[in-house]
Amino acid sequence: MLGRGVAVALLASASPFALASTAMAQAAPAATDTLEEIIVTGVRGSQQRSVDVKRNQTAIVDAISSEDIGKLPDVTIADALQRVSGIQIQRDAGEGSKVNVRGLPQVITLLNGEQYLSAGNLGEAKPNLTDVPAQLMNAVVVYKTTDSKNALSGVSGTIDLRTRRPSDMPQGFSASGAVEGQTGKDTKEKDYLANGLISWRGDRIGVLVSAAGSQSNLGNNYSGIAAGGPGGMSGNNDWGGTAPQQFISPHGYESFSREVERDRLSISGAFEADLGEGFTFLAEGFYTKLDEYNRAVGINISNRWSGDAFGVWTIPTSTTPTGKGNWVSVNEYDIDAWWVNSFTVNRTNKSESKNFNAELKYDNGGPFKMEARAMRSDADRLSMNGQAQGDLSNWRYAPGRFTLFRDANDRTRGTFYPASIASTFPASRYTNNVVGSLGGRYVDPNPLGYGQNPRLHYNISGGHPVWSGFDRPISGGLGAGKTLTDYMANKDSYAIGAFSSEGNNEAQSDLQVYRIDTHYDFEEPAGGFLTRVDVGVRRSDRSVSIDQFHLFSDFYAGKGVDNKGRPNTSGCAAQWKAIDVTMDQSNCQAGEFVRDPVTGQMVFQGYTVNAPTRLDTYNNVVWVDNLGSITSGIPGFWAIDPHDFDDAAAFHKKVFGGANRVIIPGQTYDVDMSEDSAYAEASFEIGRLSGTAGMKVIRTELLVRQNLTDSQAMNYGDTNADTGDVVTRRHYYDYLPAVNAKYDINDDWRVRFSYSKTMQPLDLLNYGGGLKINTADDPEKKIRVATSGESSGNPELNPWRSDNWDAAVEYYIGRASMLNLSVFRLNIDSYVVTQTTFDGAFPDQDGVIRKFNLPVTKPQQKEGGKVEGVEVGAKLSFKDFLDENSFFSNFGVDTNYTYSPSEQVLPSGVKLPFNDNSKHQYNLIAWYQDDHFQARIAYNYRTKRLNNIFKDFPVYQDNTQFVDVNVSYDVNDHVTVYANGSNVTGEIEDYFVQFAPGVKQYTWQNEFETRYTIGARFRW
Repeated sequence: MLGRGVAVALLASASPFALASTAMAQAAPAATDTLEEIIVTGVRGSQQRSVDVKRNQTAIVDAISSEDIGKLPDVTIADALQRVSGIQIQRDAGEGSKVNVRGLPQVITLLNGEQYLSAGNLGEAKPNLTDVPAQLMNAVVVYKTTDSKNALSGVSGTIDLRTRRPSDMPQGFSASGAVEGQTGKDTKEKDYLANGLISWRGDRIGVLVSAAGSQSNLGNNYSGIAAGGPGGMSGNNDWGGTAPQQFISPHGYESFSREVERDRLSISGAFEADLGEGFTFLAEGFYTKLDEYNRAVGINISNRWSGDAFGVWTIPTSTTPTGKGNWVSVNEYDIDAWWVNSFTVNRTNKSESKNFNAELKYDNGGPFKMEARAMRSDADRLSMNGQAQGDLSNWRYAPGRFTLFRDANDRTRGTFYPASIASTFPASRYTNNVVGSLGGRYVDPNPLGYGQNPRLHYNISGGHPVWSGFDRPISGGLGAGKTLTDYMANKDSYAIGAFSSEGNNEAQSDLQVYRIDTHYDFEEPAGGFLTRVDVGVRRSDRSVSIDQFHLFSDFYAGKGVDNKGRPNTSGCAAQWKAIDVTMDQSNCQAGEFVRDPVTGQMVFQGYTVNAPTRLDTYNNVVWVDNLGSITSGIPGFWAIDPHDFDDAAAFHKKVFGGANRVIIPGQTYDVDMSEDSAYAEASFEIGRLSGTAGMKVIRTELLVRQNLTDSQAMNYGDTNADTGDVVTRRHYYDYLPAVNAKYDINDDWRVRFSYSKTMQPLDLLNYGGGLKINTADDPEKKIRVATSGESSGNPELNPWRSDNWDAAVEYYIGRASMLNLSVFRLNIDSYVVTQTTFDGAFPDQDGVIRKFNLPVTKPQQKEGGKVEGVEVGAKLSFKDFLDENSFFSNFGVDTNYTYSPSEQVLPSGVKLPFNDNSKHQYNLIAWYQDDHFQARIAYNYRTKRLNNIFKDFPVYQDNTQFVDVNVSYDVNDHVTVYANGSNVTGEIEDYFVQFAPGVKQYTWQNEFETRYTIGARFRW
């Protein structure tokens, strides 16, 4: 109880440093005085504290307290924050992760008033709170307007995470904790969460340690366009087609079931001491560790990334004109499936972050106060990917069928292996009698796979994709009359199409901050209105290093010869351990000589990288027959158990003898960012008008190291070669005024006004990322050809800058009740958009430039965007209006609505909203609380948000609504039992391309499972 009173007193302070520590000898009496007024707990108490924070701050803020975080049905801090007006979140595996304020992700995250370094977003500007445990937070304050005293301010808002400190706790020893069990509707795993806190506080010294550990397995189903959405989208004419109509013809379609395991461990500790003479000292640390395994199994139906298949393998059978050029929206396709395979993907993320803070505070009760603070943080993240394809095709030649780069004059010549591998198969597996110069043979890689391309039908006119055609008889190794369903059910009809480990990255970052803040309170207002002056300086140095890489392995060392007949001693490295990769490329070869079927001359034949491998040769396999409710018509199939790739590097070393990192130069970079800042802020009071006016000056210095990219991809993969580095140094100044004013009409009514200029650096990838050239196989030319380019960064880009205007009116009805209305406008003076142009000219694998209009996606500087809107909120505790003995006085509501239209202008002139912004968002929380029992139902709704852009057509996530439920019962003063349900309605995320008003096309869906929790809390 004492701790709650102290927390409110602390939160009410305008200065973030007033939260840092208090003199131990002075804190207890203040807490006692406060206690007499606010001895309220539970959901009503938390709502009351939120009202108090909003009332007492000069800036426009919202807050949630410890009664909200970890004690109500919100799984993460992001889930809890979505209840705050103006905040929109993105979900990852069903849990809230990334946060927008007023429609933009340009949000700064602070920890106890200083910059927070999180392993979840080392290179991003937007907050990613996946690795931040809600249970260790005392409060979260959201600044909607700029406070010059804050260490940093985001363009659209600032989130300050506040952990517990000894001065928040009562005198003496106290402890609390909770244990809970969790499960999902689909995963049905026995998950857990445990957290605990121990605190001791004396007259002059206090110590606190808290920790939280959890394991959760989250179910997620996906169906739609392959390659994670927009990355796999293309038009039917993109690859040289000249069809009179244009339509979406992607690389492929996927349906998969994913289970995300998250193992979290977090520890927070703090030490406070009264040193006497007005000096207090605070030392604290915050540690988080997250091990995440994204395990997915699914089915892929694609065109094998073959350039001559785009626009041909998908045949629209039901279309709608869009009115945009010759584009049509497609509701149904006939699919000439060039490839059907099961796949397994496991993306593991292992991250750690450590934030240490030391602060010396001076406050002897006089007009002058001071804080000196030093902070040191470091974080690292290793993200690894392991994947495999279970190929169902048998690779045999027939007209109109994709073949394995076979010799046109002898179609029996396909996958070729040295004698040491070929001799392990019976003679019936040899596709001909040709024998290489060293005994190599052509071997049938998958004799029991299907033959002809399956003809399927894809209907996306309804609520989810409906597939058909799997029951049509097709030719193949199982004999006449067998269908694709039969092949999918037969484990022996699968061979490994490829093993790979791609798009891995290792990120490291460190941050050092030094700052001094001084404050002077005038005993009598200077000039009759100036009540306080705050002045501070700050220095921060942040360094981030991102290494993106693929794993290569060496093949055929000591086997075969190169194309000049020289012995192959060291082997050749391959990124794709695949059945369609032949070791005959320009830089390294491994193979033998065979007789040409026409000339009779001996010609070079490269070995196939991946030996014929059954699905279960190196792996455990699982039967998959449940892909959720977002797809139907797909029969069951076999796939590799994704747990086998929990350590992808170890798997590749075991199977292939090595796993060599080869960096992706375009996505590997270093950025050093230094900021020197100084601020001065004056507090004023003139009658009922009060507020602050301040100025902050920031000098930013950037040092960016980028890798130069060779236009040629390395052999046996799509990794561009690194040809050196380029280093860029630059600096810029920002002058950022901020004014916050409030006018008390009377004790209940208040009007606010704010103006500020804001600046926020870009995602570091926008500074450091370089050029990446994408390639694809060309069966006709028998080489890889350039298809597109991606330039993800430019160190000369300017940061986000905006002018922000806010006005609000607030009506405080009771201790836990208020109404508020605010309007805001953000004029975005500088921002960055990602745009595709068609001016790329890159050489193919043989060094020849064949196309001069390839698409190149790159960030571009823009200005003139805007976000504006209205926020309306109501917090009502019926006890403030009704007789306390009335049953209905135990009820309350917390509701808000945000209207936030936005506009950005693409280089083409097309106007779209900003990414991730919803025009409308609504929250309704209804709660009940009596002496022992409390319950809450929380409803969140947001309209469509821009996810990406496809050829100037917006790709939206459709409207979503989530419902969470919580009930708890206080058994006695020390024990509470509770139950939670999150996403109880099983919401599905729908994504679509908007061609024109009323004309759209389905692209993909995400389905998240409902989660249930039961638990108990203890306190002493």
